Amino acid sequence: RIAGLRAERNEIQEKSDRRLKDFENYKYRMDRERRGSFIDQISNLASQMLPVLDNLDRALDSADKLDKKSADFQQFFDGIVLVNQQVNEVFAGMGFTSIATVGEIFDPNFHEAVAAEERDDMPHNTVLEEMLRGYRIGNRVIRHSMVKVTSQPQASRFDRPSTEDGLPEPTPAGDDLDAGETSSHEVSTE
Repeated sequence: RIAGLRAERNEIQEKSDRRLKDFENYKYRMDRERRGSFIDQISNLASQMLPVLDNLDRALDSADKLDKKSADFQQFFDGIVLVNQQVNEVFAGMGFTSIATVGEIFDPNFHEAVAAEERDDMPHNTVLEEMLRGYRIGNRVIRHSMVKVTSQPQASRFDRPSTEDGLPEPTPAGDDLDAGETSSHEVSTE
């Protein structure tokens, strides 16, 4: 009878332990889903507010370039600067950070290259200029930074050795193509 009671007690203990583990897993899963939902909602809000912040930044940049400002306009301008700072502080309080760009190596996870400039004085794929600021919250990118990057100067197709008449030597078909390019006669499967 004692052995039967011990077996029953062990079974009850195992069920209790299983339920406790299940409950802990449930709490963890719900907390993770709640945090994910919160970040999704904040991301949606930020996606809708970022164009407003961009326009505010553009307005401040253009107003700052004016040579003559009246005293009234300067007060108005200072007020708008304060509003801009408050909006940025609210975003920072929600966990938003701007993505570092100028001088950084291009990272497609954070940057979107919209222009390239050939430069010999800088490493290849270095960000030269930020066209549109990108933001992220934690590891999630809300908007990629639109940037201009450096590229290495390509040898011109006319830099080839020339024939006696001064024209560049002909090359076999497809020789001018860079890796990943297709000629006008080839069809890309991508």
